[in-house]
Amino acid sequence: MIEIAIAATFFAVSVLAAVYLLAPAFHRTDVPTADPLDAIEAAHAAALRSLHDLELDWATGKLSDEDYRAQRAAQEAEVAAIARRLAGGGPP
Repeated sequence: MIEIAIAATFFAVSVLAAVYLLAPAFHRTDVPTADPLDAIEAAHAAALRSLHDLELDWATGKLSDEDYRAQRAAQEAEVAAIARRLAGGGPP
């Protein structure tokens, strides 16, 4: 009689464990879609931070004037391109 109780308990625990482990596979959740504008705004903020970091590097002497001018021109072009995308003025 005790063997039947042990087997029934083992079976019940096994079923509960299987349900617990397999439940996420059958649970449907909608994946939120990202707003493209949020990604562009994040890129704009990152480009501005990068430009600010460049200014700090130059001010502290980590960059030569020549390197600073070259990198600043490239980063300003990137910021301007992202700003155009934010304004809806065309491709990057």
